[in-house]
Amino acid sequence: MLGILAQESNFKQASWHSVNGDSGNVTKSDWFGNANGIHGYPDRAKADCGYGIAQVTTGMSEEHAQQFDPLRAGAITTDYAANIAAGLGILAEKWNQLKALGINTNSGSPAYIENWYMALWGYNSGVYTSGSVGVGFLNNPINPEYPADRQPFLRYSYEDASRPGEWNYPEKIFGWAETPQMTWDGEESYSEPNMPLGVINVPPRDLFCDPSINACDPDTADPCPSWDAQCYWDRSVDWTGPQSTGNSSTEALSYSLGSGEPELQSKYGHGPCIDHPSVYTNAIIVDDLGQHEDTYGCGDFEKADDGKFTLQAGDNITMLRDDGTFRATPYLAPIDLHQLGAGYDHHVYFTHSYGDTDYFHKVTGRWQVNQDKLPSGDQPGQRYKVYVHLPSHGAEAVVRYNFIPGDNTVGAKSDYCRVNQGTRSAGKETWFEMGTFTFWKGGRIEADNLHDAGTGDSNVVFDAIAFVPFNSAEPGPCSLNDGGL
Repeated sequence: MLGILAQESNFKQASWHSVNGDSGNVTKSDWFGNANGIHGYPDRAKADCGYGIAQVTTGMSEEHAQQFDPLRAGAITTDYAANIAAGLGILAEKWNQLKALGINTNSGSPAYIENWYMALWGYNSGVYTSGSVGVGFLNNPINPEYPADRQPFLRYSYEDASRPGEWNYPEKIFGWAETPQMTWDGEESYSEPNMPLGVINVPPRDLFCDPSINACDPDTADPCPSWDAQCYWDRSVDWTGPQSTGNSSTEALSYSLGSGEPELQSKYGHGPCIDHPSVYTNAIIVDDLGQHEDTYGCGDFEKADDGKFTLQAGDNITMLRDDGTFRATPYLAPIDLHQLGAGYDHHVYFTHSYGDTDYFHKVTGRWQVNQDKLPSGDQPGQRYKVYVHLPSHGAEAVVRYNFIPGDNTVGAKSDYCRVNQGTRSAGKETWFEMGTFTFWKGGRIEADNLHDAGTGDSNVVFDAIAFVPFNSAEPGPCSLNDGGL
Protein backbone atom coordinates (compact mmCIF):
# COMPACT_ATOMS: atom_id res chain seq x y z
CA MET A 1 0.00 0.00 0.00
CA LEU A 2 2.91 2.35 0.67
CA GLY A 3 4.07 1.79 -2.88
CA ILE A 4 0.61 2.78 -4.14
CA LEU A 5 0.70 6.01 -2.12
CA ALA A 6 4.15 6.83 -3.49
CA GLN A 7 3.03 6.26 -7.07
CA GLU A 8 -0.37 7.89 -6.85
CA SER A 9 0.46 11.12 -5.04
CA ASN A 10 4.06 11.19 -3.77
CA PHE A 11 2.49 10.83 -0.31
CA LYS A 12 0.47 14.02 -0.74
CA GLN A 13 -3.03 14.33 0.68
CA ALA A 14 -2.79 18.06 0.03
CA SER A 15 -1.52 19.43 -3.27
CA TRP A 16 2.19 19.48 -4.10
CA HIS A 17 2.17 23.23 -3.39
CA SER A 18 1.91 22.35 0.32
CA VAL A 19 4.93 21.06 2.23
CA ASN A 20 5.03 19.20 5.55
CA GLY A 21 2.93 21.05 8.11
CA ASP A 22 0.96 23.09 5.57
CA SER A 23 -2.67 22.58 4.72
CA GLY A 24 -3.84 23.12 1.15
CA ASN A 25 -6.24 22.02 -1.53
CA VAL A 26 -6.67 18.27 -1.75
CA THR A 27 -4.49 16.52 -4.34
CA LYS A 28 -6.75 16.08 -7.37
CA SER A 29 -5.98 14.30 -10.60
CA ASP A 30 -6.90 16.32 -13.70
CA TRP A 31 -9.73 18.04 -11.85
CA PHE A 32 -10.57 20.25 -14.83
CA GLY A 33 -10.35 17.52 -17.48
CA ASN A 34 -7.72 19.39 -19.50
CA ALA A 35 -4.72 17.09 -18.98
CA ASN A 36 -3.64 19.06 -15.89
CA GLY A 37 -2.93 22.14 -17.98
CA ILE A 38 -3.50 25.75 -16.94
CA HIS A 39 -4.25 27.05 -20.43
CA GLY A 40 -6.67 24.40 -21.71
CA TYR A 41 -10.38 25.09 -21.34
CA PRO A 42 -12.05 22.88 -18.67
CA ASP A 43 -13.79 19.75 -19.90
CA ARG A 44 -15.70 18.25 -16.97
CA ALA A 45 -16.59 15.13 -18.91
CA LYS A 46 -12.90 14.19 -19.01
CA ALA A 47 -12.12 14.98 -15.35
CA ASP A 48 -10.39 12.14 -13.48
CA CYS A 49 -11.80 12.84 -10.00
CA GLY A 50 -8.96 11.09 -8.13
CA TYR A 51 -8.76 12.48 -4.57
CA GLY A 52 -5.99 12.63 -2.04
CA ILE A 53 -3.02 10.52 -1.08
CA ALA A 54 -4.46 7.30 -2.56
CA GLN A 55 -6.13 9.12 -5.49
CA VAL A 56 -9.49 7.59 -4.65
CA THR A 57 -11.79 7.74 -7.67
CA THR A 58 -14.35 5.01 -6.97
CA GLY A 59 -17.40 6.54 -5.31
CA MET A 60 -16.13 10.11 -5.73
CA SER A 61 -17.51 10.91 -9.17
CA GLU A 62 -21.00 11.55 -10.46
CA GLU A 63 -20.11 9.15 -13.26
CA HIS A 64 -20.09 6.20 -10.85
CA ALA A 65 -23.28 4.27 -10.26
CA GLN A 66 -22.56 4.11 -6.52
CA GLN A 67 -21.38 7.31 -4.90
CA PHE A 68 -20.15 7.83 -1.36
CA ASP A 69 -22.41 9.84 0.90
CA PRO A 70 -21.26 13.44 1.59
CA LEU A 71 -19.84 12.59 5.02
CA ARG A 72 -17.62 9.80 3.72
CA ALA A 73 -16.65 11.73 0.60
CA GLY A 74 -15.72 14.71 2.78
CA ALA A 75 -13.57 12.51 5.03
CA ILE A 76 -11.77 11.01 2.02
CA THR A 77 -11.12 14.53 0.74
CA THR A 78 -9.82 16.08 3.97
CA ASP A 79 -8.47 13.23 6.14
CA TYR A 80 -5.43 11.32 4.88
CA ALA A 81 -6.20 8.32 7.13
CA ALA A 82 -9.74 8.01 5.74
CA ASN A 83 -8.31 8.35 2.23
CA ILE A 84 -5.76 5.57 2.78
CA ALA A 85 -8.48 3.37 4.28
CA ALA A 86 -10.62 3.92 1.17
CA GLY A 87 -7.70 3.08 -1.11
CA LEU A 88 -6.91 -0.04 0.88
CA GLY A 89 -10.56 -1.05 0.66
CA ILE A 90 -10.44 -0.78 -3.14
CA LEU A 91 -7.26 -2.90 -3.26
CA ALA A 92 -8.85 -5.54 -1.00
CA GLU A 93 -11.92 -5.53 -3.23
CA LYS A 94 -9.76 -6.33 -6.28
CA TRP A 95 -8.06 -9.15 -4.38
CA ASN A 96 -11.43 -10.59 -3.41
CA GLN A 97 -12.81 -10.26 -6.93
CA LEU A 98 -9.89 -12.25 -8.32
CA LYS A 99 -10.31 -14.87 -5.60
CA ALA A 100 -14.00 -15.19 -6.44
CA LEU A 101 -13.02 -15.86 -10.06
CA GLY A 102 -10.62 -18.56 -8.91
CA ILE A 103 -7.58 -16.52 -10.04
CA ASN A 104 -4.60 -16.90 -7.70
CA THR A 105 -1.10 -15.48 -7.81
CA ASN A 106 1.57 -17.94 -6.67
CA SER A 107 0.34 -19.63 -3.48
CA GLY A 108 -2.56 -17.18 -3.15
CA SER A 109 -1.50 -16.12 0.34
CA PRO A 110 -1.96 -12.39 1.06
CA ALA A 111 1.07 -12.48 3.36
CA TYR A 112 3.52 -12.27 0.44
CA ILE A 113 3.98 -9.03 -1.51
CA GLU A 114 4.57 -10.81 -4.81
CA ASN A 115 1.07 -12.28 -4.61
CA TRP A 116 -0.56 -8.84 -4.89
CA TYR A 117 0.63 -8.37 -8.49
CA MET A 118 -2.72 -9.01 -10.18
CA ALA A 119 -4.68 -7.18 -7.46
CA LEU A 120 -2.52 -4.13 -8.22
CA TRP A 121 -3.23 -4.69 -11.90
CA GLY A 122 -6.94 -4.57 -11.12
CA TYR A 123 -6.57 -1.58 -8.76
CA ASN A 124 -5.33 0.47 -11.69
CA SER A 125 -7.35 -0.82 -14.64
CA GLY A 126 -10.14 -2.90 -13.14
CA VAL A 127 -11.11 -6.54 -12.67
CA TYR A 128 -13.79 -7.77 -15.08
CA THR A 129 -16.17 -10.02 -13.20
CA SER A 130 -18.84 -10.79 -15.80
CA GLY A 131 -18.82 -11.71 -19.47
CA SER A 132 -15.15 -11.85 -20.44
CA VAL A 133 -13.56 -11.97 -17.00
CA GLY A 134 -10.08 -11.27 -15.63
CA VAL A 135 -7.72 -8.33 -16.03
CA GLY A 136 -7.23 -6.28 -19.18
CA PHE A 137 -4.25 -5.98 -21.49
CA LEU A 138 -3.18 -2.45 -20.46
CA ASN A 139 -1.08 -3.64 -17.50
CA ASN A 140 0.08 -6.88 -19.08
CA PRO A 141 3.89 -6.80 -18.83
CA ILE A 142 4.18 -7.93 -22.47
CA ASN A 143 2.19 -4.93 -23.68
CA PRO A 144 4.42 -3.34 -26.38
CA GLU A 145 3.83 0.09 -24.85
CA TYR A 146 6.50 -0.90 -22.31
CA PRO A 147 10.07 -1.43 -23.56
CA ALA A 148 10.87 -5.13 -23.79
CA ASP A 149 14.36 -4.58 -22.38
CA ARG A 150 13.32 -2.54 -19.34
CA GLN A 151 14.87 -3.35 -15.98
CA PRO A 152 12.73 -3.57 -12.81
CA PHE A 153 11.45 -0.12 -11.88
CA LEU A 154 13.86 1.88 -9.65
CA ARG A 155 16.07 -1.14 -8.98
CA TYR A 156 19.16 0.29 -10.65
CA SER A 157 18.36 3.99 -10.95
CA TYR A 158 16.12 6.47 -9.17
CA GLU A 159 15.94 8.27 -12.53
CA ASP A 160 13.36 5.68 -13.58
CA ALA A 161 10.84 7.84 -11.70
CA SER A 162 11.25 10.55 -14.36
CA ARG A 163 9.81 8.27 -17.07
CA PRO A 164 7.21 6.09 -15.31
CA GLY A 165 5.31 5.38 -18.54
CA GLU A 166 7.88 2.71 -19.44
CA TRP A 167 6.53 0.33 -16.76
CA ASN A 168 3.12 -1.10 -16.04
CA TYR A 169 1.31 -0.27 -12.81
CA PRO A 170 2.19 -3.37 -10.73
CA GLU A 171 5.87 -2.98 -11.70
CA LYS A 172 5.86 0.63 -10.52
CA ILE A 173 4.27 -0.29 -7.20
CA PHE A 174 6.74 -3.12 -6.63
CA GLY A 175 9.52 -0.67 -7.47
CA TRP A 176 8.34 1.89 -4.93
CA ALA A 177 7.93 -0.84 -2.31
CA GLU A 178 11.48 -2.05 -2.99
CA THR A 179 12.98 1.48 -3.16
CA PRO A 180 11.36 3.85 -0.62
CA GLN A 181 10.50 7.32 -1.84
CA MET A 182 12.56 10.16 -0.38
CA THR A 183 11.05 13.05 1.60
CA TRP A 184 11.75 16.77 1.12
CA ASP A 185 14.56 16.56 3.70
CA GLY A 186 16.26 13.51 2.18
CA GLU A 187 14.78 10.86 4.46
CA GLU A 188 13.08 7.64 3.36
CA SER A 189 9.30 7.99 3.57
CA TYR A 190 8.89 4.41 4.80
CA SER A 191 10.83 1.25 5.51
CA GLU A 192 11.79 -1.41 3.00
CA PRO A 193 9.85 -4.67 3.25
CA ASN A 194 11.48 -7.90 4.32
CA MET A 195 13.06 -9.14 1.08
CA PRO A 196 14.96 -12.42 1.56
CA LEU A 197 16.26 -12.24 -2.04
CA GLY A 198 17.28 -8.59 -1.61
CA VAL A 199 14.60 -7.57 -4.11
CA ILE A 200 10.92 -8.21 -4.80
CA ASN A 201 10.55 -11.12 -7.20
CA VAL A 202 8.77 -9.79 -10.32
CA PRO A 203 7.12 -12.11 -12.87
CA PRO A 204 8.63 -12.86 -16.29
CA ARG A 205 7.49 -10.50 -19.03
CA ASP A 206 5.73 -13.23 -21.02
CA LEU A 207 4.01 -14.96 -18.10
CA PHE A 208 0.56 -13.54 -18.93
CA CYS A 209 0.77 -14.23 -22.65
CA ASP A 210 -0.41 -17.58 -24.07
CA PRO A 211 -2.07 -18.12 -27.47
CA SER A 212 -4.34 -20.76 -25.99
CA ILE A 213 -5.56 -18.51 -23.17
CA ASN A 214 -5.69 -14.88 -24.31
CA ALA A 215 -4.87 -14.85 -28.04
CA CYS A 216 -1.42 -13.53 -27.15
CA ASP A 217 1.72 -14.52 -29.04
CA PRO A 218 4.90 -13.65 -27.06
CA ASP A 219 7.08 -14.08 -30.14
CA THR A 220 5.58 -11.17 -32.09
CA ALA A 221 6.13 -7.40 -31.80
CA ASP A 222 2.42 -6.85 -31.18
CA PRO A 223 1.46 -9.89 -29.09
CA CYS A 224 -2.29 -9.25 -28.91
CA PRO A 225 -3.21 -6.89 -31.77
CA SER A 226 -6.96 -6.99 -31.14
CA TRP A 227 -6.55 -5.09 -27.82
CA ASP A 228 -9.97 -6.27 -26.72
CA ALA A 229 -11.52 -8.86 -24.41
CA GLN A 230 -9.61 -11.63 -26.18
CA CYS A 231 -6.48 -10.27 -24.50
CA TYR A 232 -7.87 -10.48 -20.94
CA TRP A 233 -5.98 -12.75 -18.56
CA ASP A 234 -8.18 -15.03 -16.44
CA ARG A 235 -5.91 -17.79 -15.08
CA SER A 236 -3.83 -18.37 -11.96
CA VAL A 237 -0.07 -17.94 -12.29
CA ASP A 238 2.99 -19.04 -10.34
CA TRP A 239 6.51 -17.74 -10.77
CA THR A 240 7.88 -18.23 -7.25
CA GLY A 241 7.25 -21.94 -6.64
CA PRO A 242 6.47 -23.07 -3.08
CA GLN A 243 6.47 -19.91 -0.94
CA SER A 244 8.03 -19.14 2.41
CA THR A 245 9.66 -16.20 4.14
CA GLY A 246 12.89 -17.52 2.66
CA ASN A 247 11.94 -16.75 -0.95
CA SER A 248 9.08 -14.23 -0.84
CA SER A 249 8.76 -10.67 0.48
CA THR A 250 6.68 -9.68 3.49
CA GLU A 251 5.76 -6.40 5.17
CA ALA A 252 8.05 -4.77 7.74
CA LEU A 253 6.08 -2.71 10.23
CA SER A 254 7.80 0.45 11.43
CA TYR A 255 5.17 0.91 14.14
CA SER A 256 3.37 -1.74 16.11
CA LEU A 257 -0.38 -2.03 15.74
CA GLY A 258 -2.17 0.54 17.87
CA SER A 259 0.75 2.99 17.93
CA GLY A 260 -0.07 6.67 18.05
CA GLU A 261 0.45 8.98 15.11
CA PRO A 262 4.07 10.20 14.87
CA GLU A 263 4.63 13.87 15.60
CA LEU A 264 4.37 16.07 12.54
CA GLN A 265 7.66 17.64 11.47
CA SER A 266 6.68 20.97 9.92
CA LYS A 267 9.02 22.58 7.41
CA TYR A 268 7.81 26.06 8.36
CA GLY A 269 6.45 27.53 11.56
CA HIS A 270 2.81 28.50 11.55
CA GLY A 271 1.72 32.10 11.06
CA PRO A 272 -0.27 34.17 13.53
CA CYS A 273 -3.83 33.10 14.22
CA ILE A 274 -4.99 36.43 15.58
CA ASP A 275 -2.67 39.42 15.92
CA HIS A 276 -2.35 43.05 14.93
CA PRO A 277 0.35 45.10 13.25
CA SER A 278 2.65 46.69 15.83
CA VAL A 279 0.69 48.00 18.82
CA TYR A 280 -2.46 48.87 16.90
CA THR A 281 -5.08 46.74 18.65
CA ASN A 282 -7.78 48.87 17.03
CA ALA A 283 -6.79 47.73 13.56
CA ILE A 284 -9.57 46.58 11.27
CA ILE A 285 -8.22 43.35 9.80
CA VAL A 286 -9.74 42.19 6.54
CA ASP A 287 -8.59 38.62 5.99
CA ASP A 288 -9.01 36.40 2.95
CA LEU A 289 -11.20 34.22 5.20
CA GLY A 290 -13.75 36.74 6.38
CA GLN A 291 -15.31 34.72 9.20
CA HIS A 292 -12.01 33.30 10.49
CA GLU A 293 -12.93 29.71 9.81
CA ASP A 294 -11.35 26.87 11.76
CA THR A 295 -8.19 26.51 9.69
CA TYR A 296 -5.52 23.91 10.43
CA GLY A 297 -3.50 25.10 13.44
CA CYS A 298 -5.91 27.91 14.34
CA GLY A 299 -9.13 27.51 16.27
CA ASP A 300 -12.35 29.15 15.16
CA PHE A 301 -13.36 32.41 16.79
CA GLU A 302 -16.56 34.40 16.61
CA LYS A 303 -15.43 37.94 15.83
CA ALA A 304 -16.10 38.73 12.19
CA ASP A 305 -14.15 41.25 10.15
CA ASP A 306 -15.36 44.84 10.00
CA GLY A 307 -14.69 44.60 6.32
CA LYS A 308 -14.97 42.44 3.25
CA PHE A 309 -12.59 40.48 1.03
CA THR A 310 -13.54 39.19 -2.41
CA LEU A 311 -11.77 37.33 -5.19
CA GLN A 312 -12.66 37.71 -8.84
CA ALA A 313 -11.47 35.06 -11.27
CA GLY A 314 -11.05 36.32 -14.81
CA ASP A 315 -12.07 39.74 -16.03
CA ASN A 316 -15.61 39.08 -17.26
CA ILE A 317 -14.24 38.91 -20.78
CA THR A 318 -15.71 36.53 -23.34
CA MET A 319 -13.92 36.05 -26.64
CA LEU A 320 -15.29 34.62 -29.87
CA ARG A 321 -13.08 31.91 -31.35
CA ASP A 322 -12.56 31.45 -35.08
CA ASP A 323 -14.78 28.36 -35.01
CA GLY A 324 -17.70 30.34 -33.61
CA THR A 325 -17.45 29.11 -30.02
CA PHE A 326 -16.80 31.31 -27.01
CA ARG A 327 -13.91 31.37 -24.55
CA ALA A 328 -14.77 32.92 -21.19
CA THR A 329 -12.07 34.06 -18.79
CA PRO A 330 -13.95 33.29 -15.53
CA TYR A 331 -13.66 29.58 -16.37
CA LEU A 332 -9.89 29.64 -16.99
CA ALA A 333 -8.52 31.75 -14.13
CA PRO A 334 -9.67 29.36 -11.33
CA ILE A 335 -7.48 26.59 -12.76
CA ASP A 336 -4.40 28.31 -11.34
CA LEU A 337 -5.99 29.54 -8.09
CA HIS A 338 -4.95 27.66 -4.94
CA GLN A 339 -5.06 27.69 -1.14
CA LEU A 340 -2.14 27.29 1.26
CA GLY A 341 -1.85 26.94 5.04
CA ALA A 342 0.43 29.95 5.51
CA GLY A 343 0.01 33.60 6.45
CA TYR A 344 -2.54 35.22 8.72
CA ASP A 345 -4.95 32.71 10.27
CA HIS A 346 -2.92 30.01 8.46
CA HIS A 347 -4.64 30.61 5.14
CA VAL A 348 -3.83 32.42 1.90
CA TYR A 349 -5.06 32.23 -1.65
CA PHE A 350 -2.40 32.29 -4.33
CA THR A 351 -1.99 32.17 -8.06
CA HIS A 352 0.90 33.03 -10.38
CA SER A 353 2.07 36.19 -12.08
CA TYR A 354 1.13 36.53 -15.76
CA GLY A 355 1.70 39.12 -18.47
CA ASP A 356 -0.28 42.35 -18.22
CA THR A 357 -2.69 41.42 -21.04
CA ASP A 358 -3.29 37.80 -20.00
CA TYR A 359 -6.85 38.38 -18.81
CA PHE A 360 -7.64 34.67 -19.02
CA HIS A 361 -5.52 34.06 -15.91
CA LYS A 362 -6.28 37.30 -14.09
CA VAL A 363 -7.25 36.96 -10.42
CA THR A 364 -8.16 40.12 -8.49
CA GLY A 365 -8.35 40.46 -4.70
CA ARG A 366 -10.32 43.31 -3.10
CA TRP A 367 -10.17 44.47 0.52
CA GLN A 368 -12.46 47.12 1.99
CA VAL A 369 -13.67 48.22 5.39
CA ASN A 370 -17.40 48.15 5.99
CA GLN A 371 -18.89 50.99 4.03
CA ASP A 372 -20.82 52.36 7.00
CA LYS A 373 -17.44 53.27 8.51
CA LEU A 374 -16.58 55.49 5.56
CA PRO A 375 -17.84 59.06 5.05
CA SER A 376 -19.70 60.25 1.98
CA GLY A 377 -17.77 62.06 -0.72
CA ASP A 378 -18.71 65.56 0.47
CA GLN A 379 -17.27 64.92 3.93
CA PRO A 380 -13.64 64.75 5.12
CA GLY A 381 -12.22 61.35 4.28
CA GLN A 382 -11.26 58.67 6.80
CA ARG A 383 -7.52 58.11 7.04
CA TYR A 384 -6.07 54.67 7.62
CA LYS A 385 -2.54 53.48 8.07
CA VAL A 386 -2.47 50.35 5.90
CA TYR A 387 -0.50 47.17 6.52
CA VAL A 388 -0.39 44.08 4.31
CA HIS A 389 0.31 40.70 5.86
CA LEU A 390 2.92 38.62 4.05
CA PRO A 391 3.43 34.89 4.75
CA SER A 392 6.76 33.31 5.65
CA HIS A 393 6.63 31.23 2.47
CA GLY A 394 4.65 30.89 -0.71
CA ALA A 395 4.91 34.54 -1.87
CA GLU A 396 7.40 35.50 -4.58
CA ALA A 397 6.14 38.12 -7.03
CA VAL A 398 6.14 41.91 -7.20
CA VAL A 399 2.49 42.91 -6.75
CA ARG A 400 0.79 46.22 -7.42
CA TYR A 401 -1.66 47.26 -4.68
CA ASN A 402 -4.11 49.87 -5.95
CA PHE A 403 -5.62 52.27 -3.41
CA ILE A 404 -8.98 53.46 -4.70
CA PRO A 405 -10.24 56.33 -2.51
CA GLY A 406 -13.92 56.11 -3.46
CA ASP A 407 -16.24 58.88 -4.57
CA ASN A 408 -15.15 62.27 -3.24
CA THR A 409 -15.43 65.96 -4.04
CA VAL A 410 -11.85 66.93 -3.19
CA GLY A 411 -10.26 65.40 -6.27
CA ALA A 412 -8.45 62.53 -4.54
CA LYS A 413 -7.17 60.05 -7.13
CA SER A 414 -6.20 56.40 -6.99
CA ASP A 415 -2.67 55.56 -5.88
CA TYR A 416 -0.63 52.38 -5.89
CA CYS A 417 2.31 50.65 -4.23
CA ARG A 418 4.58 48.00 -5.71
CA VAL A 419 5.47 45.38 -3.10
CA ASN A 420 7.89 42.51 -3.56
CA GLN A 421 6.01 39.90 -1.55
CA GLY A 422 9.01 37.62 -1.35
CA THR A 423 11.73 39.97 -0.15
CA ARG A 424 9.50 42.15 2.06
CA SER A 425 8.50 39.14 4.15
CA ALA A 426 12.18 38.18 4.70
CA GLY A 427 11.03 34.58 5.22
CA LYS A 428 8.90 35.50 8.24
CA GLU A 429 5.23 36.12 8.94
CA THR A 430 5.19 39.89 8.55
CA TRP A 431 2.92 42.92 8.79
CA PHE A 432 4.35 45.35 6.26
CA GLU A 433 3.36 49.02 6.31
CA MET A 434 2.39 50.50 2.94
CA GLY A 435 1.48 54.03 4.09
CA THR A 436 -1.45 56.21 5.14
CA PHE A 437 -4.39 56.65 2.76
CA THR A 438 -7.76 58.38 2.78
CA PHE A 439 -11.00 56.61 1.87
CA TRP A 440 -14.62 57.54 1.25
CA LYS A 441 -17.60 55.34 0.50
CA GLY A 442 -16.67 52.99 -2.30
CA GLY A 443 -13.02 53.06 -1.22
CA ARG A 444 -11.05 49.84 -1.39
CA ILE A 445 -7.70 48.22 -2.09
CA GLU A 446 -7.21 45.96 -5.11
CA ALA A 447 -4.38 43.71 -6.25
CA ASP A 448 -4.11 41.29 -9.15
CA ASN A 449 -1.55 38.95 -10.69
CA LEU A 450 -0.84 40.68 -14.01
CA HIS A 451 2.29 42.63 -14.84
CA ASP A 452 4.52 43.04 -17.85
CA ALA A 453 7.23 40.68 -16.60
CA GLY A 454 4.83 37.87 -15.59
CA THR A 455 5.62 34.42 -16.95
CA GLY A 456 3.21 32.25 -14.95
CA ASP A 457 5.92 31.15 -12.51
CA SER A 458 6.09 33.51 -9.49
CA ASN A 459 3.53 33.12 -6.70
CA VAL A 460 1.13 36.00 -6.02
CA VAL A 461 -0.45 35.73 -2.56
CA PHE A 462 -3.69 37.22 -1.24
CA ASP A 463 -3.45 37.53 2.56
CA ALA A 464 -4.88 39.87 5.21
CA ILE A 465 -4.76 43.67 5.12
CA ALA A 466 -5.06 45.81 8.26
CA PHE A 467 -6.68 49.27 8.25
CA VAL A 468 -5.62 51.32 11.29
CA PRO A 469 -7.66 54.50 11.90
CA PHE A 470 -4.91 57.11 11.98
CA ASN A 471 -5.74 60.80 11.66
CA SER A 472 -2.38 62.20 12.81
CA ALA A 473 -0.44 61.16 9.71
CA GLU A 474 -0.79 63.05 6.47
CA PRO A 475 -1.77 60.85 3.56
CA GLY A 476 0.34 61.04 0.46
CA PRO A 477 1.45 59.17 -2.64
CA CYS A 478 2.86 55.72 -1.99
CA SER A 479 6.65 55.72 -2.24
CA LEU A 480 7.01 51.95 -2.47
CA ASN A 481 8.32 50.86 -5.86
CA ASP A 482 9.70 47.32 -5.55
CA GLY A 483 10.65 46.40 -9.11
CA GLY A 484 8.91 47.36 -12.29
CA LEU A 485 5.40 46.44 -13.34
